[in-house]
Amino acid sequence: MDDLICTLALKKIPGLSNRHIFILLTHFANPCDIFNTNKTEFLKIGLRNDVIEILMNTRAVRTAFLNAIDEIEEASKNNIKIITFRSPAYPPNLLFVKNKPPILYYKGNIKENLRFAVAIIGQRNPPDYACEITAQITKKIGDAGFSVISGLAAGIDTAAHKTAIDGGINTIAYIGSGLLEPIYPSHNTELYQDIILKKGAIISELPLHEKLSAKNLVARDRLQSGSCLAVFAMSSPLSSGTLKTCNFAFKQKRPVFIPSYKPDIMDNYSNLGLKSLLNKSGVINFNVENIDLNDIIDEIRIIYNDLYEEKYDKTGYLLEQPNLFG
Repeated sequence: MDDLICTLALKKIPGLSNRHIFILLTHFANPCDIFNTNKTEFLKIGLRNDVIEILMNTRAVRTAFLNAIDEIEEASKNNIKIITFRSPAYPPNLLFVKNKPPILYYKGNIKENLRFAVAIIGQRNPPDYACEITAQITKKIGDAGFSVISGLAAGIDTAAHKTAIDGGINTIAYIGSGLLEPIYPSHNTELYQDIILKKGAIISELPLHEKLSAKNLVARDRLQSGSCLAVFAMSSPLSSGTLKTCNFAFKQKRPVFIPSYKPDIMDNYSNLGLKSLLNKSGVINFNVENIDLNDIIDEIRIIYNDLYEEKYDKTGYLLEQPNLFG
């Protein structure tokens, strides 16, 4: 039995969290060995009795394996790939995130060396000037060799994805539902397909038929910020998913770039969320009148060096040596 089936089976066991799974995978190089382990061994690695009982529940484990096998077959029929965190296709920056998912599902192609990526995000109903600046920064950062990550939402996300596609820039969309659920928003169906056709990817951590929900969208936000080296927040009112993504970025020690709009523009409702971030540690303003890419890349290089100063990350995943900043 292969690693994918066994890791996916762990995800299918009710009551077993990502944290529990990574405790197990840290101690068992082969995830299939977990299912041949006794209670004494589980106690040695610090699992609580209630978690051990879950793992020792033969019926639950058997059902989890059957569900895992069924999902792998269904994914294959629908051109969906399922990978574990040990796969070379797993976004390398995400490996440094504390609550990373052990499993990802995706359609399309995840570019090799995806560590060189930025997230470009913002509100669903942005003013025109924010979309214009989004297009400018997307093109500049993409032409410098970075992939562009966003969330397929209306507004800024759409502007970033479309600019990337038009410019031949690799782009990735993280979504808040399973990959066999209806595309949201429905008017971005063509964009969804274009991302795949242009060798980008649509990624989810959720089972194929998991419904879209507010909770899932928030969880998705941590993947957008965690998969990149920096976040560009282009517009945001005081209550938005953009601020949630920025807060994840702060926790993940990713810099957040904010456009230096004029005071009257920053006081607009559409930017009050950005304004609330101005004095936070980790926020960097960039000049919208004359975008200095060199300054931006210098800032991104700092976080890159912080992440990749070791050849191995904490999971033992072998990291290739950098070349973009070389």
